[in-house]
Amino acid sequence: MLALLVALALAPNDARAQDPRLAARLDKPTQFAVNAIVDSARAAALPTAPLVEKALEGAAAGSDGPRIVVAVRHLAARMGAAKHVLGPRASADEIKAAAGAMDFGVTVRDLARLHAAAGKRPLTMPLAVLTDLLGRDVPLVTATSLVVQLTRAGTKDAEFALFQRNVRLDIEHGADPAVAATTRGRGMMLKAAHTGGRPTE
Repeated sequence: MLALLVALALAPNDARAQDPRLAARLDKPTQFAVNAIVDSARAAALPTAPLVEKALEGAAAGSDGPRIVVAVRHLAARMGAAKHVLGPRASADEIKAAAGAMDFGVTVRDLARLHAAAGKRPLTMPLAVLTDLLGRDVPLVTATSLVVQLTRAGTKDAEFALFQRNVRLDIEHGADPAVAATTRGRGMMLKAAHTGGRPTE
């Protein structure tokens, strides 16, 4: 936190431009608090758009100021933790997706496993699929294990999208979420093995 404050103090004034939508939707104390969090995130090279969006979502939902500030602060903390794990080259989309996954219970250790499995490949799609699985009540351990294994097997984004769609359809037709995800995941990994994909654990 001290490093963030020092970086903020050294940041040029034009780097601390405020989003006009916050002034239009938030009361002055809430706007001030949210802008301070956004400024700190910018100084730490974190994406700021998700923070502004979070504040605007809270305002649209009728949340009070303190609740909006807490939600924005928590999101900033999750993004900071995500960037620490994913590294300085992580894109804004990857950091945002990782923070979203953490909101569903994904841990820093889980992110590290996924990052190691991906190598230099982007993690935006695997993280989005992981978050979707968790949102459909696939158990955390099952979902993270499957996505890590699929990522390590070299699953492409289009294949991840197909896996996500098939699991969703299976669940909508009454399948147990864990069974649906495991069955579809194993099928994808077998296909990867037969077509030259990397071996999985």
